Amino acid sequence: MKEQLLKLRKEMKKPAFVVKESNFSARVKVRWRFPRGRHSKVRQMHCGRPAMPNPGYGAPVAVRGLHSSGLEMVLVHNAEELQSLNQKTQGAIIAASVGARKRVSLLQTAQQKNITLLNVKDAGAAAKKLVSDFEQRKEVRKIRVVEATKKEEQKRKRAEEKEEKKSSHSVRDVPNGTKSETKESAEEHLKKEHEMMEKTITKKQ
Repeated sequence: MKEQLLKLRKEMKKPAFVVKESNFSARVKVRWRFPRGRHSKVRQMHCGRPAMPNPGYGAPVAVRGLHSSGLEMVLVHNAEELQSLNQKTQGAIIAASVGARKRVSLLQTAQQKNITLLNVKDAGAAAKKLVSDFEQRKEVRKIRVVEATKKEEQKRKRAEEKEEKKSSHSVRDVPNGTKSETKESAEEHLKKEHEMMEKTITKKQ
C-alpha cells in the first residue's frame, strides 16, 4: 500500500508555486509568497494566472513528508542520534554543519550497523575519499613546513653575511703615523683656541 502511494505521489503533476512577478523581473526571487493585492488576479484565481496552493495538490497523508524510499527523514549530528534511529522506518541525513572528521566516524558506524543514509549514496566510498583528503592535506602541510624552514635558514644566512660585511667595513687596518698625526693636530687646535681666548681677554682689559 505504501509503495503504491509513493508511486502515486511521484506521478502527481504539481505546478511550481512562485511569485507572479518572478517570471517578469529578475530582481524578484523565485519563491512563493501569497499575493495580497486588492485587485490581484492570482489571488482571485482567474483563468490563465499562476496556480495557487490548494489541498488538492497535496500528497496522500500516509506518505506525506517521507523520502522517495519510503523512510522518515531524520537529521543526524552525532553518533548517539545515529544509533537511536529505527532502521526499518527511519533514514539518516548527516547535517551539513558536521565536520569532516566526525563525518568519517558517522559513515563508518552507519556502514557497520546497516543504517540507511539518505544523502549519501555509498558510505564506504565517501569515508575513503575523506580519509584520502586528510592524508593529502597532511602531505601539503609537511611540504609547507619544510619550505618555511628553508626560507628561515636563508634569511638567517643573509643576515649573518650582512653583519660580517658591516664588521669588515668598520674594522680596517689603520696606516702607520696616522695616530700620531691626529694627536699633533688636536694639540695644535687646543693651543690655537687657548691663544684666541688670551687675546680676547687682553682686548677686554
